[in-house]
Amino acid sequence: MDALQTIEVRRVSHSEDLLVPGDYVFIPARPPRVATETVPLDPPRTFWKALWWTWFGQKSIIREIREEVWPGYDAILIVCPACRQPLSTGKSHVIESLEPLTIEKPITCPYCRTVTFTVADGKLITV
Repeated sequence: MDALQTIEVRRVSHSEDLLVPGDYVFIPARPPRVATETVPLDPPRTFWKALWWTWFGQKSIIREIREEVWPGYDAILIVCPACRQPLSTGKSHVIESLEPLTIEKPITCPYCRTVTFTVADGKLITV
């Protein structure tokens, strides 16, 4: 592989279509799933407090459960130019534009670990 290689990036509609180096899919951030549950409260043990609680007290509390869903950030799946494996950008990678694709920081392939590339103005440039 050359020391500096330029490949045009191409957006595909589904991750199943990632075939050649430079193909990418945009995956928008997904909001967390929110579920609520009602938790009953135990009544007080003394007579007067229990009487007051029966008339005016709060009988239960509502608890909110937030489940994070991947990705919690905008992500790009892109095919590595060296090993041809799809890899994802992380939280630290800022997507500056989608058309043409521009990513702020260089990306290192986690599979072959020998290739670092940048994506700017629709071109994938290996370093």
